[in-house]
Amino acid sequence: MNSADAPVANADPGVLAVVDAFAGRWGDRAAEAERGRRLPDATVAELLDTGLLELAAPPGFGGPGHSWPTLVEAARRAARACPSTGWVIGVVGGHAALAGRLPRTAAGTVFAAGVRQVFATASAAADGRLTRVPGGFEAAGRWRFCSAADHADWFLLNGHEHGGDPRDRVVIPLAAGQVRVEDGWDVCGMAGTGSRDIVVERVFVPEALTGSLPSCFAGRRPSGTGTSPYYLGEVPFLPYANSCVIGPVLGCAEGAFAAFLARFARGSGTSRPPEQPLVRDGLTESAAELACARHLYEAVCARLHAAGAARGALPPEDVAAIGRDRAYLARLCVRSVHRLVRLAGTAAHFADDPLARHWRDLQMMAAHRDLDWARNAEAYATAAFTADGPGRAEAGTGPVPGGAGPPAAGGRGRAT
Repeated sequence: MNSADAPVANADPGVLAVVDAFAGRWGDRAAEAERGRRLPDATVAELLDTGLLELAAPPGFGGPGHSWPTLVEAARRAARACPSTGWVIGVVGGHAALAGRLPRTAAGTVFAAGVRQVFATASAAADGRLTRVPGGFEAAGRWRFCSAADHADWFLLNGHEHGGDPRDRVVIPLAAGQVRVEDGWDVCGMAGTGSRDIVVERVFVPEALTGSLPSCFAGRRPSGTGTSPYYLGEVPFLPYANSCVIGPVLGCAEGAFAAFLARFARGSGTSRPPEQPLVRDGLTESAAELACARHLYEAVCARLHAAGAARGALPPEDVAAIGRDRAYLARLCVRSVHRLVRLAGTAAHFADDPLARHWRDLQMMAAHRDLDWARNAEAYATAAFTADGPGRAEAGTGPVPGGAGPPAAGGRGRAT
């Protein structure tokens, strides 16, 4: 086993074995997913039947109670074969944890049918509005970028109250039958995620089924002794939700690297790749960048898991360092694969070429808000200059406190 195949610490090996067993099928269907602009029904059925979409579901509603690294590592391994499948496992599958953090009545409603469900989110309102009315809220309008919309059982809408403070966001669950899915997802990367628009025609949602998004993300009092590996229902959730993307990003880049090696293994011309200086040097530099990205990935996983296992809130400087590291991880992956695509030449840009598909998907993933370098650099620099004591923010060396800590700030307001 080489370092790229080694699982991240604290990930459940049984879950990873299931992913590895199905990855070949998902890779075979990757072109179909891209053409159809959604995951094939067979793939979604496999994800549901194997429990891979309920890894983050709370045990209190029947979930398996896994730790966060299991979710993100499963997504990474799937993304090597099909980046869109990896995205649905890690990002869409992670929404099950958010569903469990809804107010008790709302959570009980969405989990009434069990955990074998698909939870999509709708954070990017085109003209969607949440209007307070007597007894609750009225939802109406369009939301964009709802990944796995065609297969969703529930949509978790979030936005601020129309006419209210933009910082006071609310989250509202709507059943699939309460929305209309429309196809606005004609894109050149990550097409297989099926991140379509949804339209809501004036649906009333009672107060008991709505929640404050900041409260959903906030830390909670521990529900048990702390011995369960499941902590996603207790700790401040935002750093975990925002970091689910690192598994699909790294896995996608690793899949591109494997596709590049396979291309040259098939042979072209009379000289072997190690005898071609440009190929030899470029391959080596890209491999080094991916090795660095894996170190960042492992560090982010370790820091989040340690805080979760301690039922602790990460200090602001550690949250900022995690944001910096996941954004730089994406930069390294993009640089690595870009070099490989240049080395492969024109042939790597055919629509059905696996390297080209991974490259298209990686560029789309790297454009995600949570990976934006400028946004994360600003947060990190602010923390670095205001941290209590020299070097607290550098390399994320702040301690992980044992208490639940303050509530996490604000909502995501992003496409997922």
